[in-house]
Amino acid sequence: MIKSAIMKGRMNLLINLFRRQTIFLAYMVFFSSQFSSSCSSDHSIEFKHQVIATPLPGTEWGTGGFTLADYDGDGDLDVTIQCRSDDDKVYWYEYRESDKWIPHFIGIAREYQLGGTAYDVNRDGHTDLVMGHVWFRNPGDLNANPDSEWDMYPYNGDMPEENHDIVTADINLDGMEDIVMYNQEAGTLRWYNTTDPYNWTYTDIATDVNENDVHSGLFPKGFADLDNDNYVDLIMPVFWYKNPGTTGEKWIKKEYLYTPILPNPYGKGMRVWSGDINSDELNDIIYSDCDVQFSKVYLLINEDGGKTWKKEEIPVPESNVGESGSFHSLQVADFDNDGDLDIFAGEQEDPNKLMKPPGLKERGIIFQNIGTIKRPQFSPVIIHEDNPGWHDALIGDVDGDGDIDIVSKVWNADQPVYHLDYWENKLK
Repeated sequence: MIKSAIMKGRMNLLINLFRRQTIFLAYMVFFSSQFSSSCSSDHSIEFKHQVIATPLPGTEWGTGGFTLADYDGDGDLDVTIQCRSDDDKVYWYEYRESDKWIPHFIGIAREYQLGGTAYDVNRDGHTDLVMGHVWFRNPGDLNANPDSEWDMYPYNGDMPEENHDIVTADINLDGMEDIVMYNQEAGTLRWYNTTDPYNWTYTDIATDVNENDVHSGLFPKGFADLDNDNYVDLIMPVFWYKNPGTTGEKWIKKEYLYTPILPNPYGKGMRVWSGDINSDELNDIIYSDCDVQFSKVYLLINEDGGKTWKKEEIPVPESNVGESGSFHSLQVADFDNDGDLDIFAGEQEDPNKLMKPPGLKERGIIFQNIGTIKRPQFSPVIIHEDNPGWHDALIGDVDGDGDIDIVSKVWNADQPVYHLDYWENKLK
């Protein structure tokens, strides 16, 4: 009897141990799968630098009209650019292969233009180029005749020369994109209605923006519905601007958790993206400082329709000189194809010591989301260090292979060569 009871006790103990081990193993399998998914262990990040053009036409600082779009309708993406010191000429660079881009002349803009955006203005199925005072109509036959002439149309742009930031967004919910721009010299934030593609009308959102010493904002995606009324709002340093939803009513300035770096050489500047980063059906804000050294990257979580925000600084790895430069490039996308959003920030190449600490090796950084869709956490991966630096980088699947690539230009080279660059995503 005693021996039987002992054997029975041992058996029960083994059964319990087996059950506990089974539960533990099941839990570990589940946890491991969740951890593996969230940490993207099967999605390593690697980019290969390719040259689009070096040197660019011209020999002095200043590039504008920079866009990324399929201009010739062949399924891959091309770029446009204007060089300040090249007699106001505008070019499009045709993508042939990762290391082969062919320049073609578009036209001569009325004066040097900074901002630019790609948009089918006349809705003929071909992407046009919009710049600060003019837009160029895509001739529509670029695939067969890449050197075809582009017609140029001045629009109601009675602004000074520098239209710093230009984006497209459907401001009035008519189903068609409008043109939104900020002009630093005038201190004016304005949107253009392009319903009639050859006769634009405009509405000034604010004409006192530079009273707060604002240099730049809006780009690349400083627009989203922040208060859940279905209308697109706009984001600048100091304030976000609430879309009234009715023509003729004033846009309302709303404060948020923007922190400037002072002093700065040109005024308060930012690169900004807005979208739902944590899948809670509220649009959040990600921004980087720019045009000033010691720049940072921030995540602002929208907690209740733009009324309150939770601010998190996304840690930037220490550079070779300790401090960061100007993060004049910011983009947000799923760079590792794991289903959540990552952040790209790139430091500006510039000899101006107020923007680039002496000796800094500029970095392009992917902040990879290693958290979950609802609780993002970001880990930095440096994809490139040292020249070439980054200025207003653009993203898209350039080569049509299913992942997100990066193109970038230079504003003011800290070497005597002005260049246009492509970073090919080599997703593994």
